[in-house]
Amino acid sequence: MARGRKGGRPRKLSEADLEVGRALLASGTITVAEIAKRLGVSRFTFYSYFPQARARSQLARG
Repeated sequence: MARGRKGGRPRKLSEADLEVGRALLASGTITVAEIAKRLGVSRFTFYSYFPQARARSQLARG
């Protein structure tokens, strides 16, 4: 940090991708797997960006 560098892996989803994901998730007509496929990420990556989606899917299962 002192030398002007930041560490870590670059984020996979941009802010625009996150907005699209939120909109698709809110519509409720498309599955998480399909949203993740459209965004070009795995379901695990999608759930790391949208943890509320995991909780919602677990409640839906029962």
